[in-house]
Amino acid sequence: MRKSVVFGLLVAIMSTCAFGIIGTPTAELNKGQWNLGYDYTYSDMDLGKTKAKEVGVEDVDGELVGWSETTRVKLKEFKVNRTYLTIGYGICDKWEVYGQLGGVNVKEKEKFLDEWPEWYSYTYDFGFAWGCGTRITLNQQDNVKWGISAQINFLDSSIEEEFSVPGYSSKDTSELETWDLLIAVGPTIDMGGWKLYGGGFYYDFQGDLSYKWSNSYGEWYKGSEDREAASNVGGFLGAQFALNENPYITTEFSATADRWAVGVGFAWKF
Repeated sequence: MRKSVVFGLLVAIMSTCAFGIIGTPTAELNKGQWNLGYDYTYSDMDLGKTKAKEVGVEDVDGELVGWSETTRVKLKEFKVNRTYLTIGYGICDKWEVYGQLGGVNVKEKEKFLDEWPEWYSYTYDFGFAWGCGTRITLNQQDNVKWGISAQINFLDSSIEEEFSVPGYSSKDTSELETWDLLIAVGPTIDMGGWKLYGGGFYYDFQGDLSYKWSNSYGEWYKGSEDREAASNVGGFLGAQFALNENPYITTEFSATADRWAVGVGFAWKF
């Protein structure tokens, strides 16, 4: 039984080609038990195509003239470094909930398909990230537990640049807000001293970028772009190692057709 489940997990993860630590899909805290922890994840994702909607005013032969346009945009290498402080609580032996609070660093590349062929790279300032989730054990057979988990995450980051020389100045700002939702199912297997877990998941990622630019000549423009995952189904595989009776370490890999993520976490039960 255990060998067949392990083989199934490996096949699932290798046949999908995601985001922060998903963790076990089953509840691992007993009723009334808490845990405190720290998670770090790195993810890289190519997003679906979108459109930039812009309006502005520019100087044409000494006269300020208004304009508006819609441009197709291709996005790739949406890279996220995310750190979380986490806290979890066991509502009962088969149900736990948790919250996450931390920071995030985001990089991405985009190309305006109707205007310039070059890729433009952007690095956002260190931003704010938070989220919450739950895990439920549905069934247990010997050393294998089956369950379902859900997690939602939010991030908020920005870029602000100013330029100034005698007689001229400009300011450029961008605001990025995103959220992602993941629902995972699968087993957690007690391997004796450590646990192997994994399975499949549904993933939804949505976001919005708003930006504006202005200069001392009275010229300005502002615009917005949507962010959306290009694929929504993936797989994950992880391991949890007990260091002693209460502390433990989690390592994990997850992926969809357009995104992959790795993560490591440390937590203490009490």
